[in-house]
Amino acid sequence: MGGGQTRWATWALCLALLAASAQAREFKVDLIQFDPWAKRNPDPTAAEPNVGIIVDLLREFERRSGHSTIQTLTPYARVERDLEVGDCDFSIMAWGDARAAYANRGTAFVPLDFGVRARKGVRIRSYEDLKKIIVGAPRGLKVDPRFDVDPEIRKDLVLDYTLAIRKAVADRDAMAVAGSLSTIGHIIHKLKLEAEFGDVLVLNTTYLTVAFSKKSSQLGAEAQVNAVFKTMVDDGTAKRIYERWMFPPD
Repeated sequence: MGGGQTRWATWALCLALLAASAQAREFKVDLIQFDPWAKRNPDPTAAEPNVGIIVDLLREFERRSGHSTIQTLTPYARVERDLEVGDCDFSIMAWGDARAAYANRGTAFVPLDFGVRARKGVRIRSYEDLKKIIVGAPRGLKVDPRFDVDPEIRKDLVLDYTLAIRKAVADRDAMAVAGSLSTIGHIIHKLKLEAEFGDVLVLNTTYLTVAFSKKSSQLGAEAQVNAVFKTMVDDGTAKRIYERWMFPPD
């Protein structure tokens, strides 16, 4: 695309965003209750009740668009249900193909590796190795299409990653943790438990995306929502937000 065409496309997008802001909307958004994606603000005196990657993405979305969001901190399994029945308009989460039955895949922010990280001394060099151990994972989480439904893999389903990691270290049930490897690594680092974990097995790579409920009453604004988030991807803002939370300086 030439310089003139690029400038025209940019202006067209700006005009579209201005038109959207002139008709400000309010969107119901579920926040996935996983650290560092979204969690209660540790400062009880702060104006913002929640903090995290998704919270910052939505704050920037509101600033750029003029729209507002009603944000609800929600356990993962409940987010899936809310998207399916239309109790929220959209969420921001790792995309899984099974979700296409009830949500539209929107703007992609960053790639995410999903797989399994084992306790030190537990060998997981292949998928078959997973069948020899118990694997902890947050309840309702989509890890990998094969892994999710495989009856030969014993799973210890818990509330969140932190509990799964603590149980694996304490030698209680699970000997490994499944899910987003960057999230697992973030929490292990935060808990200062790096020395307790070893092998990593990547099962698939997906993307953090907008998931827009097909039963949302605001489907007509879906393209506008994705266009605003796309500007955040194109100028690097989305990646900077992700990295600031996921890989904070010590």
